[in-house]
Amino acid sequence: MPLENAEEGELSELNISPTTVDIDSISSWNSYILSRREAFFAERKAVIGREYDSNKRSWDSIIETEWMVMEERLNGGLGVEREMEALMGIGFFKNHQELLDEVQEITSHLEQTEVVLQDERRVLTIYTFEDFLMLSNQGIFRDNMFILDPQSRWKRKVSQTLNEYGFNQVQSLIVEEEKLYVISRV
Repeated sequence: MPLENAEEGELSELNISPTTVDIDSISSWNSYILSRREAFFAERKAVIGREYDSNKRSWDSIIETEWMVMEERLNGGLGVEREMEALMGIGFFKNHQELLDEVQEITSHLEQTEVVLQDERRVLTIYTFEDFLMLSNQGIFRDNMFILDPQSRWKRKVSQTLNEYGFNQVQSLIVEEEKLYVISRV
């Protein structure tokens, strides 16, 4: 849009579209964060179950603390869906590499084992169900295929939770006399 009284050498046009794009991006990000927060709270309440109702104030405080960690991870680009990451651009996220390094450090102690799947040898990490939930709830679970040790959890509940996170059981196997499951992202 031309400026009427622009003198020679001065800016004669005003372009505000980059600002509009930035505002649209920030609005999309804020909507995304709000949506993820609501889903996070609903999922945590469901996992806690009836116990949540017995002490809502205390559980809400715990869930809010967990959410702050999750939000930090999301702001770093961890756990963000690919579509949103593409929309925002990798430069939007703060401390991305630092957070990836932290995830690597957290998961480096986990045991791995070699399995054969469809005539292909693969080395997969073994997660307990609790580790899977903790890392997923923090938005830092990165594996697309892994081995799950459900420990003494009821298989149906484990299977339902995995489905909610977008995973399915691929195969059962026995490792050191324990029944484990190969899990893959849907």
